[in-house]
Amino acid sequence: MHEFVESQPDLPYAQPEQTPGTLDLELVKEMRQTLRKDNQRFTLFRDYLDGKQLAPYAPRDAQEQIKDMQKRSITNLMPLLVNLPSQVLFVDGYRRGQAGTFGMTVEADGSSRPAGQSDDKYSSEYQCWQRNGMDARQAVIYRAALTYGHSFVHVNNLDPEDIRIEILPTRHTIAFYEDPVNDRRPAVVLTLKSQPKTESVPGLAVVWDATHRYELDYKLDGTFTQRGEAVAHGLSGCPVVRYHCYMDDEGNTAGVIEPAIASQDRVNQAVFSTNITSDFGAFKVRTAAGLQPGFKMDPKTGEPLLDPVTNLPIPEPIVVSQAKMLVSDNPETKFGQLDETPLAGYLLAEEQAMKNMAALSQFPAHAMMGSTVANISAEALSALEAQWWRFVEALQHQFGESTEELNRLVAEALHDEVGAHSYGGEVRWRDLTAKAFSAVMDGLGKMVQMLGVPRKGAWAMVPGVTAGDLQDWDRLHEEEQEEAAFGLTSGPQAASQRQAARPYEPPTPSFGPAKQGALSLPRIEVGGVSVGGR
Repeated sequence: MHEFVESQPDLPYAQPEQTPGTLDLELVKEMRQTLRKDNQRFTLFRDYLDGKQLAPYAPRDAQEQIKDMQKRSITNLMPLLVNLPSQVLFVDGYRRGQAGTFGMTVEADGSSRPAGQSDDKYSSEYQCWQRNGMDARQAVIYRAALTYGHSFVHVNNLDPEDIRIEILPTRHTIAFYEDPVNDRRPAVVLTLKSQPKTESVPGLAVVWDATHRYELDYKLDGTFTQRGEAVAHGLSGCPVVRYHCYMDDEGNTAGVIEPAIASQDRVNQAVFSTNITSDFGAFKVRTAAGLQPGFKMDPKTGEPLLDPVTNLPIPEPIVVSQAKMLVSDNPETKFGQLDETPLAGYLLAEEQAMKNMAALSQFPAHAMMGSTVANISAEALSALEAQWWRFVEALQHQFGESTEELNRLVAEALHDEVGAHSYGGEVRWRDLTAKAFSAVMDGLGKMVQMLGVPRKGAWAMVPGVTAGDLQDWDRLHEEEQEEAAFGLTSGPQAASQRQAARPYEPPTPSFGPAKQGALSLPRIEVGGVSVGGR
């Protein structure tokens, strides 16, 4: 047990005894050194993602043709490992939980409502998500986490009227934790906004801790100097949320690139062997024994030209093509042919290397190899992709938990106490699986009829439906209910009829005490339904 403890690596823990509002520049220097070590790995991951990979093995004295073929044999499959998961990960809604302390907000007209509740169907944090364009930008978070193992998102509340969700560059950001496995948010975060150019033009670094935001000058010699006074962000912790792909019990994170590097090198070597064989041995070679070639002649003297090294006549090259026939005056000349090297074995090795890479990465083989799947049932296709969707579901659990923490942080920045303490909130992921629409609708219909599931509860399970669609459907459903209740017909005059038939609603909400002097109307009958009155 003692040997195990002593062999553990030194983890970059934060220093909790630091006085709030003060910055330890030695800690910042240590964070910069840790980030520099991490960047050695991150640069390798980025190179493999961009196709800058280890060249296949070839002899050192290989000619230029072989060296050029090494470059052409790089079959970069790494973008598939990052792009495919990020394309099926799309947050399309956020449902708040019931946990939290419900405070009351007083409106200008004197009415009151729960804090953070608006007339819109969306919560305040999800409105901020939409306002920051995260529908398109969220893929950047997932791609970075899949590539490097983790990514960071910062909630910027310097302008209270414009809360911003900022994605921090992973290769220039480092976070220290008091407990890297169990803490929901880091203790201190350093990000390098810009690199130093000259001694007089330093770079910019930003540090966040549990209470403040610091700006620092980052100089060429690697030292930091605080720029101005610290700014209190007023949040309950460091305003940075981490997304991670894989994490072990020591807090180390990993993405999909690092474990696939060896498999990628094997694919490149197999492709290189196939290219070499197809270029040099995939065609028949004609031979001739005893064929007497001609010799190069001096045009002035008419004598054969001699090789300066061997002092022998220089033979003329024998031109062989489909349009020429080899003939010889020597009756002992023997013509022959060498068969081409079969490529089937090399192609099988290349295919097997790709299959191994797909299996180790939990990817469907047909997606990795680009092969089509024909004459296969939907159940069989689902079985082929079952391992892949288990991997995607695991990513949704991990990224979803980080997104929920991000929403709580945004709600806190918006002074929304309900959303800040909504630990029962859930992220809604858009269903992008390949399913037959008719089969899904049939299953949803049976679920409503046979299991008693509310119809509106099944709306979110319709493939391709968005949060905006659900909101429109809910509004249209309310209008249909009103039309049915008041016996109205749908058409151009339906809106005016509903407005005329609706009972008068004073500004006092149903959950607050009635205002004094509120108007009281008599109860009347409209379409057989009793409305109005108090």
